[in-house]
Amino acid sequence: FEKLCSISLSHINVYACLVCGKYFQGRGLKSHAYIHSVQLSHHVFLNLHTLKFYCLPDNYEIIDSSLEDITYVLKPTFTAQHIAHLDKQAKLSRAYDGTTYLPGIVGLNNIKANDYANAVLQALSNVPPLRNYFLEEENYRRIQRPPGDIMFLLVQRFGELMRKLWNPRNFKAHVSPHEMLQAVVLCSKKNFQITKQGE
Repeated sequence: FEKLCSISLSHINVYACLVCGKYFQGRGLKSHAYIHSVQLSHHVFLNLHTLKFYCLPDNYEIIDSSLEDITYVLKPTFTAQHIAHLDKQAKLSRAYDGTTYLPGIVGLNNIKANDYANAVLQALSNVPPLRNYFLEEENYRRIQRPPGDIMFLLVQRFGELMRKLWNPRNFKAHVSPHEMLQAVVLCSKKNFQITKQGE
């Protein structure tokens, strides 16, 4: 989902609780994540920007290679060689919940009335030149844009969604398009919404 604190609704310095999955701002004393860790005895948190793990309330970084699967699911990466072979070999992947899926052919969650948008996103994700461009974040990470250009958010979110749809190491055989759809709502100045169907 969109990386917002479930209490303050801030998108700055957000941590995910790895026990319950809720998002909280900060990890310092009296922060929402700190209070959550003390009240519910949930101790492992992930900074959603830096992708570093922390133990709270003790506030120390956890360095453990067994957590790399989590960071890869949040930010999958693709090499040029991997991208070149996507259409040449159809290999089933197994999600952690035991289901199998074909990368690129995974479900998108329905959030409200976004099934039309999901169909468009699925179609776009299977146009090889477009897909290949967005699977390699380096293609658009350094694009120069004018200050205050919010339209670039569409580029970033679409790229993130493409990488999640084609991820061969997903935890489940479906992904959430929530951040992409929120970008559409914001960039269209609410002309398109996820609460009602639009064409």
